[in-house]
Amino acid sequence: MIALLKFSLPAFPRVNRKNRDQRLIPRILCFFLGIALPWAIIAPSAEARDLIRVLILRDISSVKVASEGLNLYDLKSGKSFFKNRKNTSLLFEREPGGRVRLRGQTLSAPGFLVESVGPPLLINGRSYRDQLRITPGPNQDLWVINVLPLEEYLVGLINFEISSQWPMEAIKAQVIAARTYAFFQRGNRAAEPYDVDSGVNDQVYGGTGKEDVRSRRAVEETRGEMILHQGNPIFSVYSACCGGKTESGEYMWDGVFPYLQSTDCAYCLDSPHFLWNYSIDGEHLASALGNSMFSGSRVLRVEIEERSPSRRVLRLSIQSENARRFITGKDFRRLLGYDRLRSTNFILTEKEGVFLFSGLGWGHGVGFCQWGAKGMAEAGMDHRTILKSYYQGVEIGKNQR
Repeated sequence: MIALLKFSLPAFPRVNRKNRDQRLIPRILCFFLGIALPWAIIAPSAEARDLIRVLILRDISSVKVASEGLNLYDLKSGKSFFKNRKNTSLLFEREPGGRVRLRGQTLSAPGFLVESVGPPLLINGRSYRDQLRITPGPNQDLWVINVLPLEEYLVGLINFEISSQWPMEAIKAQVIAARTYAFFQRGNRAAEPYDVDSGVNDQVYGGTGKEDVRSRRAVEETRGEMILHQGNPIFSVYSACCGGKTESGEYMWDGVFPYLQSTDCAYCLDSPHFLWNYSIDGEHLASALGNSMFSGSRVLRVEIEERSPSRRVLRLSIQSENARRFITGKDFRRLLGYDRLRSTNFILTEKEGVFLFSGLGWGHGVGFCQWGAKGMAEAGMDHRTILKSYYQGVEIGKNQR
């Protein structure tokens, strides 16, 4: 277990209601539009900092938010709810027609802004700083989005993605890759309600609970630094372990990524994820792939039809009792589960109706290899050298655009 130091989070300055309301309207507007707001408007004594919108929950019917004191506002109008009541917890429950039930009342609003008067906001045992945006989702659900400064987000991210006990140069490389990715996605998703997902689809983030001194140091010592290609922040994807060779970006995503080219990696051999095995029988495999493809049957045969130059599976054929179907390697992995089929760099055998997958690495394998970065840092390389070995033709610097 890693011993983590707890930080005392700064409280919002106490202001009278008139001044608070004067500051609230531009703040709400910026959150609603998804643009960065200078921190001086929120807290005049703090430096200007970019904000990031992090989707922390979706597809839920209810959510409880707790703190020592909570303020609640209509996200669009800035109207304050429950002005004269001290709220230490709020339970949001989704109702039909875009409405939300709260404290026995049914409210209709495009969204709600929740902020704490001091301590962090608590959800499902995890603490989050600053503010939460809670909105009715498209599937009769609720979405919860944490809005916080980008640099503070990075401090909390480190111990969810890697370990702050790794060599400092590897941590710095992770910080810069994560900062660049968040910045890129914020521009890419400007019209959406969030910038980054807190799960494996983007970058893993679980609030403030794993912040520590070394994470903060890595963020501070690289403040503002990003990975640039022709002066622009890149799509700086990364994975846990590439298995000895990274993948080219065009095999995972549509588009041209000159900086995401396959390269050898000799530094992730010591990763506990370098080698893996997974087995599943034909009946369970058919179920995992979906009843629409293999209704009432089991898989009899799986054949690899095509591989990329890095040996990752691009296309498979699946023979069931009823039909033969084709599926991409990345869809095959997604349906079986990312924690089960850890990469698409595998070979497979079948014996007595059981399929055995033996593979290398964990993740899509494109870009920065986290365990490779650890190995390179242990070999004495600095964070810039590490990043440039995984992203081709890039520079490390501050975005000027």
